[in-house]
Amino acid sequence: MTYTYQDPIAIIGCGNVGGAIAIALSRAGYHVVSAASRTFSSAVKLVEFNGAQKAYESIQDAVELAEVIFITTPDDFIKTTAESIAWRPRQAVIHCSGAASLDVFDNILDQKINPGALHPLQAFSSIHSGADSISGITFGVEGGKDIRPYLEQIGRDLGANTVFLKSSDKALYHLTGVLMGNLLTEYLGVAAQLWEHIGFSRQDGIDALIPMMKQVADNVEKTGIPAAVAGPYVRGDLGTITKHIDALHFFEPNLIPFYCQLALVGFGFAEEKGTLTSDQRSQIRSILNKALVETKE
Repeated sequence: MTYTYQDPIAIIGCGNVGGAIAIALSRAGYHVVSAASRTFSSAVKLVEFNGAQKAYESIQDAVELAEVIFITTPDDFIKTTAESIAWRPRQAVIHCSGAASLDVFDNILDQKINPGALHPLQAFSSIHSGADSISGITFGVEGGKDIRPYLEQIGRDLGANTVFLKSSDKALYHLTGVLMGNLLTEYLGVAAQLWEHIGFSRQDGIDALIPMMKQVADNVEKTGIPAAVAGPYVRGDLGTITKHIDALHFFEPNLIPFYCQLALVGFGFAEEKGTLTSDQRSQIRSILNKALVETKE
């Protein structure tokens, strides 16, 4: 069986991810005929946002109208949601988790469904901004021969790239997204909060660092790694690195392990750029490792 953009779609779970995907699919000409969510008001809002044709209080009622069902609930509820539904043979059921594999559907395979996964590698802070940001992203895809062409077509129609994953790939794949989409945000928060020690607010720090953050992304996109790596670790600026650690000793000693470990993990990219002498590489590692040892004493 093959699936096309004309097949009716149901969205189960109308949060930021489900809502963004529903709107993007609708804009691309797909028929999102029904929506249901843990709270009925979320499904109603999705209809108001032109992401679905009708909201349903009953998940089963929403599923009955569709050939393709996206389960876009939080990861911990995908399995129980899928198992609560009475499926028709050949319905496609697709989850949008980056970490979960297709084994969450193992207990419903006897109902002759076609399982798939389509995970958007993007940070969605709202439904509308998420829908607007899908073009150009990458979807991590899982699925068999019956559903794989359909998922690939969705990627093309939404202007996205698709990468096909094995179940064993999912945890590491999702980790890369968390490092970039979640922990990078927290990393910015840590850096911005240090501005409070120099007489400014955390928001002042965010406002000052965001342009730099954007430029770094632009540099990496244009020149790649290691060419885009910059700063004291590329220059071999031992004095500056020591001043950083001294400042953290005085203001935020609890951040020394964070700073040193992050610097050591990423130092290989600075070395790869080829600007450091053997002595500089050795001294930088020594400074960072010494600071780490001292925090444990």
